[in-house]
Amino acid sequence: MTIRIFASLLLLVCTQTLFAQKNYSTTSAQVRFIAQDDSDIDAVNKAAVCRLQSNGDLSFIMLIKDFKFEMADMQKHFNEEYMETDKFPRAFFNGKITNFSTVNFSKDGKYPINVSGVMQVHGVNKTMETTGIIEIKGGVPKASAQFVVRLKDFKIGGILIKFVADEMNIDIVAAF
Repeated sequence: MTIRIFASLLLLVCTQTLFAQKNYSTTSAQVRFIAQDDSDIDAVNKAAVCRLQSNGDLSFIMLIKDFKFEMADMQKHFNEEYMETDKFPRAFFNGKITNFSTVNFSKDGKYPINVSGVMQVHGVNKTMETTGIIEIKGGVPKASAQFVVRLKDFKIGGILIKFVADEMNIDIVAAF
């Protein structure tokens, strides 16, 4: 009888632990870039897919054509000449929040995070590290980060790179 009670309690504790671990996802994460030297080069993608797993794994995927510019000509040049979206339609990030254990999902607040992983843009993989914030409100996370990307690192631009800035400020917000 004691073994059955112990086994039942153990099963209950394990089940609660499993249910406490939650994965989060969104299909409307926002990724924005602005050229450091030319604020006219500014676009937003509001359809990025992001997944945050209970072990701290973090992933993003987005269609490059989902970036929207104010000027239609700029969007056309971006897709056809710079990003070659017919050949490289998506961008990816797969990584991990390395200090994930410091985020308390049961307590509202802002938690600094460190993220490392591999970003693929224009068919080129590059290891990236950045910092960000996870804000918890009512047990629901919202992640944000800012970092700089060099276009040359992803073989973007060729001859046309002389006409645009090489460095882009990237802002990401994923509300789950």
